[in-house]
Formats: sequence, structure tokens, C-alpha cells
Amino acid sequence: MERNDSLKRVLSCLADRNLGGALTELRNFFALYSQPQAEAELEPLLAEYQMMSNYWKRGYKDPQLEANFNRLLQRTCQLYADTSRWRRIMASPFMSTVYSSLAQQPREWSVANIRQELEAYVSDVAMVSLEPANKQKTHLQELNTRHLKSMSQLFDYLWTSRHWSDATAQAFEEMLLSPTVDTTDQQLMISAMTLSLLNTFDMAKFRVLVHVYRQALVEAVRQRALVGWVMGRSYTMTIVFPEEQQLVNEMMEDEAIRRELLELQIQFLYTVNAESDTAKIQSEIMPDLLKNNHFRITRNGVEEVEEDSLEDILHPEADEERMERVEESFRKMIDMQKEGSDIYFGGFSQMKRFPFFHRMCNWFMPFSMTHPEVTETLSTIQHNRFLQQVLRKGPFCNSDKYSFVFAFSQVLERMPQSMRDLMEQGEAAIEVVDDEESVTPTYVRRMYLQDLYRFFRLFAHTSQFDHPFKTSESELGQVLFFASPLFRNTKLELYYDKLGTMLLRRKRYEDLRTLMKNQGESHRTYTYYMLAATAIRNTKEPMDSKVRLEGILENYRNALNLNPFAEKAMQGEARILLEMERYEEAIATYDHLIAINPDKQSYVLNRAVCLESLERYEEALKPLFRLNYEQPDDVNVSRVLAWTLLGVGKYEQALTLYEKLTTVEQAAAEDFLNQGYCMWLTGNVQGAIDSFRHYLKETGEPAINIINNEERMLSKKGISNEEMQMMYDAIAP
Repeated sequence: MERNDSLKRVLSCLADRNLGGALTELRNFFALYSQPQAEAELEPLLAEYQMMSNYWKRGYKDPQLEANFNRLLQRTCQLYADTSRWRRIMASPFMSTVYSSLAQQPREWSVANIRQELEAYVSDVAMVSLEPANKQKTHLQELNTRHLKSMSQLFDYLWTSRHWSDATAQAFEEMLLSPTVDTTDQQLMISAMTLSLLNTFDMAKFRVLVHVYRQALVEAVRQRALVGWVMGRSYTMTIVFPEEQQLVNEMMEDEAIRRELLELQIQFLYTVNAESDTAKIQSEIMPDLLKNNHFRITRNGVEEVEEDSLEDILHPEADEERMERVEESFRKMIDMQKEGSDIYFGGFSQMKRFPFFHRMCNWFMPFSMTHPEVTETLSTIQHNRFLQQVLRKGPFCNSDKYSFVFAFSQVLERMPQSMRDLMEQGEAAIEVVDDEESVTPTYVRRMYLQDLYRFFRLFAHTSQFDHPFKTSESELGQVLFFASPLFRNTKLELYYDKLGTMLLRRKRYEDLRTLMKNQGESHRTYTYYMLAATAIRNTKEPMDSKVRLEGILENYRNALNLNPFAEKAMQGEARILLEMERYEEAIATYDHLIAINPDKQSYVLNRAVCLESLERYEEALKPLFRLNYEQPDDVNVSRVLAWTLLGVGKYEQALTLYEKLTTVEQAAAEDFLNQGYCMWLTGNVQGAIDSFRHYLKETGEPAINIINNEERMLSKKGISNEEMQMMYDAIAP
């Protein structure tokens, strides 16, 4: 979507509450891109600001200065929003075509007139039911055709609309909550408002969606409003419109809303995973389904494969095994769907090229068999029981149901007769959603998110909109709305631990860190600090290694302050202290861990590593000998013991261990390195050279590191600087 640098500067000034700068930048913009109507709106703003500034410069104390400044800032922000919208429309052939088409309509766009038209439609439909039966169908079709055209225009009008006045917003809010307006029309209007907010924030529209979400009685309307205000939020403008933060803060006091937002956030994560889920289905599940069924897909449709009678004789159990594998494949898909995965995206994404989807509002239209653009298609197939079951109870979003109607009508005649008979009788198997589940907020919301995702991924002109589902491999971006500063220091943070745990399971460490950084101190729990430590350890954000380790250690210690006997936190603290070479502190922590769990080998082993690093070799040997006796084949124990024996001067014992370590399958390059040191210290210089060369060949490490990394130890063991130089000359390439 096109963005203008001059308008970016205006937005930057507004975000800093730099009113004078914003007005100046707007004036500069209009000098380049003339827009008479907007320029006429700018002039009084400039004049008012100049007057305000002049009085202030003269030393006058205006008690209304703050209120007047804020009102002027908001009016400037609204002018910026309308200007940005106008610029975007002019830069987009698609948007300008829509806008021009609306301008040519002889329709009055006042809220009162819109409401009158919508209520008249409801009345007209009710009156049709009183007409003779032979006239009802034709009259209803005419009504619906006119209404679809009207709603399509209204949809376009709303998503391209300017900012609303408070009076306009109030009138729309009443209309969206009114029982005299068809709920399908209300849902479409909310979707159009959402698209408008995604492109340009409008405090009035945001307020309407929040109020409708909190007051609507129709669940489908309520859930669309929820998704709308969450997607359309704008923390950037909160400094200009503090009402946005106030509305959010009020909602966060309601536990039911907080729980619903957590559900929505998790559903967002599943929604954006649709394509990877599709790849999994295609690579892991579909091959089994296609391999083990009795049909094949050809250019002429689906053909039934004749059973092999010889195969039945030789392998009578094969058919049953095939059926079990098919059922297992179906179970995998159903389990993915129950978890929240969008398992049908891959298939239905190929069915969005029908002319039906050229009309933008159809992507958001609740499914109806009386939709004027599907009634003709349905007229020949609507009595098919399988189709009826799919459309009534199939687990498909509205967009996919419309796709299914068009696709089904095209392939039905090319199906094997046996399959058509099953469908006509309603005996073809399909997963169904029971009536109770289909009206739950969770289900209604999931279906709407799938409609939205298909629009933003598949609509031909989706690049004209800010993409709410845009993610990268490592970051979820705006999809992770819990990380918005709007929710910082609110009670929504009580749910950060649950979401953080889910992100951790998915190994989304960058997103986990973003979420943790957004949480205020008042709601930080033991789990928070453990998650934060894990996030810092696994993220790739450029950071000094010492600073990174200090941050991890601080989080583990904060966790221990809240839960002093937590073994996991203690284990993390000890591991970081060891990595930071703070061995004395690490030993103290390992002593606590061993007291809690004396049989945990890693605690004893790591404590020995600390002792050996402090050159307290004799103290380290006793527990190491015990571990080696209990686990003689454990290579990790052998490695630590061998290096400790080297440190204490028992070279022959160490060499015995290194000879064993370098001949096993798990031999590590480090084993050859340490064997080389041991040989050198025993006088076997050629053996040391061979071991060092083996290490260098495997690792590609600079030869000088072999000397530098252990220079202190070698010197203490009697190796002179001259010998070290000669060893370097011998092993250097």
C-alpha cells in the first residue's frame, strides 16, 4: 500500500504532540499535492494555532489552553487521516475506481437515509411472506438482488469513508444495535468499518466497535466488532486520543472480556498458521488418503478404481488395514481442527476465482442460500442431501461455503454414479458441527477469522490494505496484539503467562521476548521470569554476551525471590553462573540442588566442572570417581574426569580415558584436543601433534587457539614459551 513521506512526517509530529510541526508539514504537503477541500479545512486550524501561540507569547495565562490545544490536535489528526485516505485512493487504480463509482451514484449517504433503506428492506421481506406462494419466490429474488447492490455500495462507502463526527458515530452505533436492521447487514457494515480502521485510524469508528462489542445481543455481530476493534487499534494515536486507552482500560476490568481476548489471541496464532498446516496435510496426510482409497482424480473428474480380486485372495486383511490408515489420516486432520487449525485453507484457496468473489463485500457475507448470486446455481443441486448437510452443518467458514456451492455444481456430474447416489441419499460421510457449538462465541469468531484470512491472502487487490495477518518467520508482528502498549499495565497481563507458555511450546522466542518486554512489573510472576529468561537465551537480538547473561541471571534470581525452592529456576541460575565463570556462586547453587535431588547426575557433574575450573582438582575427583564407577560408559563423565586427572597430574590415567573417548562412535573433536594436551605433558610430542591436527581438521579452528586457550595451564605444567611456539609451528597449516 502506498505511503507518502510528507504524510509520514505529519504522523510523526502528531505522535509527538507537535501540533505546530504537524500543521506546517500538512501545509507543505498541500503545496505539492493540491486538495482544495482539505486546504480549506487547514486554514482555520492554522489561524487558531497562530492565535493561541500569539496569546501565549504575550504572557497570557489561558485556563482553557490545554483543552483547546488537545481539541486542535485532534482536528489536525482527523484532517491528516482524511488527507492520507485521499492520497491512498488517488494512488490506487482499484480504490480510485471504487471511489469514482460511488461518486456517480445518485444515493444520499446520510445515516438517516441508510437506516431507512435497511429497515425498509426488513419490512419488505416480511411483507413478501404475506403474498401468494406463486409470487413470493420471484418477488423475494428481486428484493434480494436490489438489496445486494445497495449493500455492496454501502460496504464500499464505509471502507473508503472519511473520519466520522461523534453524531455520525452515535447514529451508526444505534443502527448496528437495532433489532429492526437485518443482522447480515450489520455484520457487513462492521467488516467495512474494520477495513477502514486498518488503513486509517478513526477514534469514532473505534469507539463504535467497542460499544457494539459490549452491547450487541447477536453473537455474530458482537464477535465481528471484537475482531474489528482489536485489528483497528492504534497505539500511535493514543497520545492524541486518550479515549482509546480509557476504553481499553475499562474493558480490561472485565474478566470475561480478558478471557475472550486470550481466546482471540490464540485463534490469531492458529489462523496465520494456515499455510504451514496445509503443507503438513499435503505432505503427511493426503498421500495416505490418496494411496488407500478406491478413487482416483482424473481430468474428467473422480473415477472409482475397481478392486483387485487377486489381492483380496492373497491378502484378505489388506482392505481392513487400508481402511484403518484412511481413518487414522482423517483423525489427524480432525485433531488439528479441534486444536484450532484451519485445515481447509489449502483446498478452498483454489476456489476463490469464481466471479462471485469479484464483488468485495461477498468475502464477508454470512452464508445464505437466498443470496442472489448463488440461487441460480443452487436451483439444480439444492436438494442434494450431502450438499445440504455441508451448508447447514459443515465446519466451513462462510467464504468456503460459497466456494463449495460453485465447485460442487461443476464436479457433481463428473463423479462416479455410486458416489452421486451416496450424496443424494445423504450417506456420504462428512464431519458436522452440532447446533450448540455452531453458535458459541469461539466457533463464530474462528469462522470469521478464516473469512478475513482468505480475503487478505487471496483477494486480487488486498495489497491496498494494511495486512493484519502479516508475519515473518521469526516474528508475528501485529498478529501478537497482546504485546501492544495499549494493554500494558492492565489486567490482561494476568494472562501473559498462558500465552507465553504457548509461544514457548511453538519455539517463537522472539515473540515471547516481545510479549515479556511489554508486561509491567505489577503482574510479573514466577512463570513470567522463567519465560523471560528462556526468551533472552534463545533470541537473536544483537546484545553484548555479558549483558545477555546478566539479563538471564537476573530473571532466574527474580523467579527465586518469588519461589525460593524452585528447582528449575535454581538449575537455570547455576547453569548461567557456570557459563559466566562465576564458579564459587555456581558451586553454592549446585550444593542446594544436590541437597534437593542428590541423584541428579548433571548437578554433580557440573559442580565438579566448577571445582576443576577453580583448580580444586582433588575435591572434584571423589564425586567423579563415584559417577564413573556407576556410569562407566557415560562419555560426559569420562570427559570431565579425564580433564580433572590431567589437572591433578595423573596423566597416565587421563590418557587411558582419552584413548577410550577417541575410539567411540560419539568421539568429539574436543576429545582429540584434550588428548593432545595430555600427550604433550607426558612427553609424547608427536602424538600430541597428531591429535591437535585431527582436531584442527574437524573444526577448522585457527591453530594459535590451541596455544592461547590453555597457555596458563601449559605454563604451570612446565611447558615453556619456546615449546609452545614450536608446537604452533608444527601444527600450523
